[in-house]
Amino acid sequence: MELSSLPSIIFSPSADDISIPAEGDVVVDTSISDSSGATIFNNSSSYSPGADGYVHIAELSELVNAAVLTLFKPETMLAKGSRSASCELKVDVKGGASATSHALYMWRNHTELKPMFATQIRHRSVIEGQPMPVNVLTAGMSGLSLVLGAAYRLVNGDLAWKQATIEPDCSKDYFTILADTDEVKRATAAPTGSTLLYYVLTLTQDGKQADCINFSIDSKTRPSVANHFIYLNFFGVPECVTFRGKDVEEQELDSDFGYAGREYVRLDPLLTESHKSHSGWLTSEERHAVYDFMSSPYAFVHIDGELRRITITEVDSSISRPANEPQSVAVTWRYAEERLMRQPFVTPDTGSAAVFAHPPFDKTFS
Repeated sequence: MELSSLPSIIFSPSADDISIPAEGDVVVDTSISDSSGATIFNNSSSYSPGADGYVHIAELSELVNAAVLTLFKPETMLAKGSRSASCELKVDVKGGASATSHALYMWRNHTELKPMFATQIRHRSVIEGQPMPVNVLTAGMSGLSLVLGAAYRLVNGDLAWKQATIEPDCSKDYFTILADTDEVKRATAAPTGSTLLYYVLTLTQDGKQADCINFSIDSKTRPSVANHFIYLNFFGVPECVTFRGKDVEEQELDSDFGYAGREYVRLDPLLTESHKSHSGWLTSEERHAVYDFMSSPYAFVHIDGELRRITITEVDSSISRPANEPQSVAVTWRYAEERLMRQPFVTPDTGSAAVFAHPPFDKTFS
């Protein structure tokens, strides 16, 4: 893409090959700044044109993505509302053309900007209590609206459809809503005593459907056995994948050994806890989201209402074709913070331990 044709808003891969017509050496200033104008990266270099008469500036997406990650705050993973995942990219040829673009984070070869949900999954199966951030691409958009519809079974057995409209804030790059079952029931004013059957989230632009996600309720998987992973997807926004299979916890003792005087002792012992989580059967959409999770720069596990950062250390994934059954994968991970590898198990007994309902000794005991 020629520098003069660079759009005002792009996904970062659109800046991977910027061409500048030149008859001789040119000096190009490349700078990246945040929304406040503070400079994150700045470089000035001299380039010579190739045989085609163009200077080619390549792989700027890596600089953009790295700059966006420096601005990311992990504590906002489950925050709702508008959010940014971009920076300002400026390429200036001394004595020549100049272009500035609002560059959005993207580490896949995706360059099309249109109203959409920033996810690969359009059909989701949700477990009660599962966190479910859903993000709408709003950069440069207008006329967007979200329609949340939910189907309920009433106490008397009848069916009811409840609907709510949400107006996204398009002032930043994305708008995040929390679409877990509790939020859906609250937003759609669930009838008392009713059961949520399924719900649909529809994105419209100027009254026309632009995208849609269907949510079904998984009543077969026990919430206690599911592992919910929240990660930064390739759009640079939070997403959730759930592993419904077996979870194997393993301990390994890492330490050095040496002599202290005449004694052979263990030095710097560290008990490392790893988990091998199995996904269970995956649809094609879910499998691609899991691949995204495997390579994410930020990944967390959701435990007891808290997010704890993890590091993926091993992946067990293979696909055989043709196949007559869904695919599954396994991921080995450990807590990123050493203190979380083994949680202390301290539960004070606050009951009436000193009072015996049935005395353990009778009057003959001496």
